[in-house]
Amino acid sequence: VGVGERRRGPARSLIAIGASTGGPAAVVEVLRHAPPAPVLLIIHIGTAFSVGLIDWLAQVLPQRVCEVVDGQPLPSSGTPAVLVAPADRHLIVQGGQLRLSNQPERNACRPSIDVLFESVAEHLGPRAVGCLLTGMGRDGAEGLLRMRQAGAATIAQDQSTSVVFGMPREAIRLNAAERVLRLPEIGPALTSLVSRAEESSRS
Repeated sequence: VGVGERRRGPARSLIAIGASTGGPAAVVEVLRHAPPAPVLLIIHIGTAFSVGLIDWLAQVLPQRVCEVVDGQPLPSSGTPAVLVAPADRHLIVQGGQLRLSNQPERNACRPSIDVLFESVAEHLGPRAVGCLLTGMGRDGAEGLLRMRQAGAATIAQDQSTSVVFGMPREAIRLNAAERVLRLPEIGPALTSLVSRAEESSRS
C-alpha cells in the first residue's frame, strides 16, 4: 500500500441522494456545494410536478440536470451531472447502466430510495456515497444501511435542519449513517469525500 493510499479509503465515483418532504430545497443546498461527480437523485414528488422540478433544478444548480432515460450509461467519475429518477419509476443501477422499473412500490413509494440505494450497494459498493435527506416515513433507511455494509460512505441529515425527520431518523436508528450532519455541512462533506478519493486514485 502506497503512502497516498493509507487512511484515504476507496475512490468514491458516484453520489446517491434521496429526499422527500422538504427535499427540493435541501437538495439544492447540498448540490450547490457538491463535488464534480455524477449524482443519482430521487425526490418523492407527484407525476404532475416532476417536469417542473427538473426544470427548476436545472435553473438553480451549476451541474447539468436531466431525467434518467432507461438504459443510459452510468456517467463516468468526475462528470458533474444530476440524474433524476422520473416520477412513478424505480431507478436501478445495473452493471454499467441506469435502468427504470415498474416493479411494485416499496414503502408506498415509486421511485423508492431503498431500491436505488440497494442497487448502488450491489454494483458500486465502496465506490459510492449515499445521502439521505429530510422526508416522511422510512424509505431509504434500509438501503442506506445496505450501502454502509457494502463499504460506501453514508450520511444522514440531522434533526435540527430536517423539515421532517422521519427518513433520516430511521436510518440513524439502524446505524446506517456513518455521519449525521446539519444541512449546510453535507455538501462540503461530499466534496471532502470525493476529493480524498481522487487523491487516493492518483497516488
